[in-house]
Amino acid sequence: MSERSWPLAVPASHISDAPAIVCSDGVTTFSEYAEHVERIAGVFHRSGIRPGDRIAILSLPSVDYPKLLMGCFHAGAVACPLNTRVPRQSLADFCQRLDVKALCVDEAFSNVSFDGIPSLEATEILDASPTEPAPHLVDPRQPAVILSTSGSSGEPKSALHTLGSLSQNAFASNRNLPLNSGDRWLLSLPLFHVSGLGIVFRCLWSGAAIVVRKPEETLEDLILQYDVTHVSLVATQLFRLLQTQKGMEALGKLKAILVGGSAIPASVIGEAYVRKLPICTTYGLTETGSQVTATRPGDPLRTLQTSGRPLLPDTVSISPDGEILVRGATLFQGYVDSGKAELPLTPEGWFATGDLGEFDAAGNLRVLGRRDNMFTSGGENIQPEEVERWLCRLEGVVEAVVVPVQNAEFGARPVAFVRVAQKEFMQPIRFQLFLEENIPGYKVPDIFLPWPDERDEHGMKIDREHLRDLAELHQQTEEV
Repeated sequence: MSERSWPLAVPASHISDAPAIVCSDGVTTFSEYAEHVERIAGVFHRSGIRPGDRIAILSLPSVDYPKLLMGCFHAGAVACPLNTRVPRQSLADFCQRLDVKALCVDEAFSNVSFDGIPSLEATEILDASPTEPAPHLVDPRQPAVILSTSGSSGEPKSALHTLGSLSQNAFASNRNLPLNSGDRWLLSLPLFHVSGLGIVFRCLWSGAAIVVRKPEETLEDLILQYDVTHVSLVATQLFRLLQTQKGMEALGKLKAILVGGSAIPASVIGEAYVRKLPICTTYGLTETGSQVTATRPGDPLRTLQTSGRPLLPDTVSISPDGEILVRGATLFQGYVDSGKAELPLTPEGWFATGDLGEFDAAGNLRVLGRRDNMFTSGGENIQPEEVERWLCRLEGVVEAVVVPVQNAEFGARPVAFVRVAQKEFMQPIRFQLFLEENIPGYKVPDIFLPWPDERDEHGMKIDREHLRDLAELHQQTEEV
């Protein structure tokens, strides 16, 4: 087995006693990690799982989840991590569509089963007696994981990655943002999302440890308790940490704070920069195994207000109509349903992301918004992200989302949801006057609504469809 093929090979042999997984349940060393993974792969093989078979995993964050993932890879199976927030019928449909051969569940989901798919309990797999390892030679080209996209451009799709594409992304990330043995990266993002999976691979290839966060544990407590050095955060998580003394204490102990997942308000970046925090911004997508571009800690504020430079040369370009295109070793194998993966590429070999962007004079990428978020009002095009960026320049505005609602005269009109640091900053007339001074009048929202309390702050991306439904409901209520 080539060391470059199997992420656990190097740390398991060179730093075997170093921590690999840290959580409130205890510490797993790299040698223990490798031993557990071999045992899991053996159990899968004994259960009839063969290379190429697909195994769904439904689990809350735990010390066992990374082991189950790596056990799938070691057995040659394709892991299909399931979003625990998705309705069960949708998960069942997903598993049936992908012809999943087994469902692996933890204690929290032990009562979940899908017709025709055998269930395996994680605790029983890990407690099983040692068995012969699965007779499989790991290949970097092997299909490794199927991840659901965020669905920002419509229905979620199932993106297939190999061990090689995920590893290449980890290598590129670690060159940009140094990570070494002894460092600890907080697993603050879910493993059914590419950003969480990226943390696992970065730590494996560098010999660093992952610190697993359970749902009831706070970010600041874990950072302080377990000497975390690196974190990946979405903008809302960073904002919340900046608001408390304990959060600031935790952030101040870190070597690097990687922020991405959605548009990051300029005010949040600015506050982190003023406080001299080691922030770096990034742009990525499921189809590229996580990061595509990134800045570095210590970059000037003007650079941090962008998504940084490409991590690998000749992998990012902008189409004539402004769409971000990507290619290279980190690119996925394609979208899968029940059959073969299909990779949609341009004639020149680029993958069209659906995001609009531009490069600045220094070669840093600016992400302008989603192509499919644009809507027409009275014959004029409105890009919601442009309006949102202007709103976020106002004092006290933390986050803003603009969505279209139906309008008899104009076809659609913009409505803004605005999240403020304190209630006194929620001043619609102030928002309106500021926007009228800076953008054309037709782009100014007709209504400014407060940020909904039920918004899932742990989501990786904004659910614009949900906010649009809320805006439509508000409009209907006002008309009654």
